[in-house]
Amino acid sequence: MTTTASRPCSPAASTPADPLAATTAPRHHASPRAARSRGLTFSQYDRYLAQVEPSLNQPKAHKQQSGSLSSAAGKAPSIFSVGKRRSVINITNGIKAKVRSCICCRDDFAKQDDLHNLPCGHTYCGSCLRILTSQATTDESKMPPRCCTQAIPGSIIKPLLSREEQQSFLKAVQQFSTPWEARIFCPNANCNVFIPPRSRIDPKHPFDVICRDCRTRVCTMCKMRAHPLGQDCPSDMELDQVLRMGEKSGWRRCYRCRTLVELSHGCTHMTCRCKAQFCYICGAIWDPSIGCPNLCDGQEELERRRLEEEQREAEEEAEKAAQEAAAAAVLLDRLEAEKRTQASEEFTRLKCEQEEEMRRFLAFERKTKWKMWTRHRERKAVLNEKYSDQTEKMRERHAKTEQHLEERQIAAEIDLRASLEQAEKSVRIRVKHMEAYCKKALGRAPLADADANMPPRVVTEKHLRELGQQHNALEGMARLHQARINVLRDRQAKRMEELLERQEKELEKLGEKREEDIEDLAAEFAHEEDELTRVFDERRMRLVRRWELAIEILRVEMEKAKNTKYAPIPTPKWPDPKTRCCSTR
Repeated sequence: MTTTASRPCSPAASTPADPLAATTAPRHHASPRAARSRGLTFSQYDRYLAQVEPSLNQPKAHKQQSGSLSSAAGKAPSIFSVGKRRSVINITNGIKAKVRSCICCRDDFAKQDDLHNLPCGHTYCGSCLRILTSQATTDESKMPPRCCTQAIPGSIIKPLLSREEQQSFLKAVQQFSTPWEARIFCPNANCNVFIPPRSRIDPKHPFDVICRDCRTRVCTMCKMRAHPLGQDCPSDMELDQVLRMGEKSGWRRCYRCRTLVELSHGCTHMTCRCKAQFCYICGAIWDPSIGCPNLCDGQEELERRRLEEEQREAEEEAEKAAQEAAAAAVLLDRLEAEKRTQASEEFTRLKCEQEEEMRRFLAFERKTKWKMWTRHRERKAVLNEKYSDQTEKMRERHAKTEQHLEERQIAAEIDLRASLEQAEKSVRIRVKHMEAYCKKALGRAPLADADANMPPRVVTEKHLRELGQQHNALEGMARLHQARINVLRDRQAKRMEELLERQEKELEKLGEKREEDIEDLAAEFAHEEDELTRVFDERRMRLVRRWELAIEILRVEMEKAKNTKYAPIPTPKWPDPKTRCCSTR
């Protein structure tokens, strides 16, 4: 079980009888100032849950107990059912649906109000929930009280606890919600209660807090009893460093406000911003009538400070002169070694060999890159030629398709005109025969000898009406035929437009595919060029390291052979990469 980390008690504090209880339980003490605890509310517990819930909420399959019980209750028949299929199993299921049990103690409860539904889906009785709350109050590892890694809300806990239990629980929440390094406990051996974080700072004692039970003042830095007024906390490391710097600079601390005061004049009489006056030498309070009560001699102190300052400046000058002399000697030795190196034939020969090797390396690099760029140009030209051929073939195919469609449309129009002319011819013949029939029947036309022996013809109103209809049809036939031809032409124009649109989209898709292939090819070329550059850079670095090693070996051999120092020569300087790239292209 994880124990609560707490501040160790002071040496003067008495050791508790149970060390485990001292580390795990938040320390409470009966106090007449218990009225202060009225400010504790369950809203603090809700804020505490908002802080710790992200680390507690883990994905977990919730137990849908309430839903299953309700469904079981709906399916189970009544125990008073008198149906034909009533059985012992149905009666047992009905009883189980009426009775619910606590998930912790396994006790059965007939009343719904005796159990409490938790967010995870489990049901707890009030006694088990009070036990969980009590354990969380005394053990930080169990705070907040939870089931299935889900915290129990304050709305469920609050009605179960008495007033005293609520205050103990909320005090534990207040303590456990405070970071371990910021927790402060009363150093009084008879109290030892947790001191909550202060809501406001006392301007007279900004680094102190007060225990609400025993009114003991505690230092927030060392967490022990507060220090007297004017005394600094020994645990304040930053203040200690500032005081050391001020002491080296000749500053003194004011006895009243404890600020650092600089001596700006030659007199030892110092005046702080708070109007406090004191002696610079001994720090005693300045007397306006006699000056320093200890009768300090300011001239001797000033003379001592002047001598110390002169000695310090002399030491700094001597140290600076020694450093400059050493640097000059090192520089002289280096210049002499460089002169010997420049006059040495061995170093000159090695330098020429390295420069020649660099020229060969650059020539090989230029040749390799030229071959790569030539190959890239050829592949790009092949790709462009390929798509040019495909575009030309597609245009030829489109032209043939368009011509074929035009021919079919012309043939369709010719066929339509022929059929319309045939229909018009048939109508004219029909009208001609009907007119001849009517004329002969009405006696307007002479009868032939063959028709004289035939029975007389009778022209009815129906015949005349049909003849009129045929005349009307013949008069509007030209307009009707032209309309049908126009409809055909509109349909053919729409088909031609759709064909041209499809052909345009095909050309656009081919152009897009060409651009994609060109981009892919350019990316491939760039990757290949980067890889080649990386390889040559690695080889260049290895070559430089080998040159440096050869120079160092030669320098050591020359120093051993001639018993004198030689300076290393610089490696050949490579040309600028941009200039080298432009010259290669």
